[in-house]
Amino acid sequence: MKTFQFRIVNFPGVLTLDESNRILSFNSESIGNMDGFKESFDITQIGKVELSKKLLKETLSIYYDGEWYKWTDFLDEHYQQIYRFLVQSQSSSADLI
Repeated sequence: MKTFQFRIVNFPGVLTLDESNRILSFNSESIGNMDGFKESFDITQIGKVELSKKLLKETLSIYYDGEWYKWTDFLDEHYQQIYRFLVQSQSSSADLI
């Protein structure tokens, strides 16, 4: 019998949206002995965008290249602007099909 223990690892960082180049990027900070990393997402390749509200926090999720990416614990309200832009991009790309 093989087992798999799923674990979510949270990384603090900055989520930014470049509207002109249509890129969503996340720059993480280094934690302990782990170096920080940078992940970029082409907005035109994002499959789904979701904003879910839990009891005390909201989660911004995108489905990109076969995987879900999720961000929580936001320090300000800019994630809502990012969400609205991504939803508009989804609907405008659906109109082109």
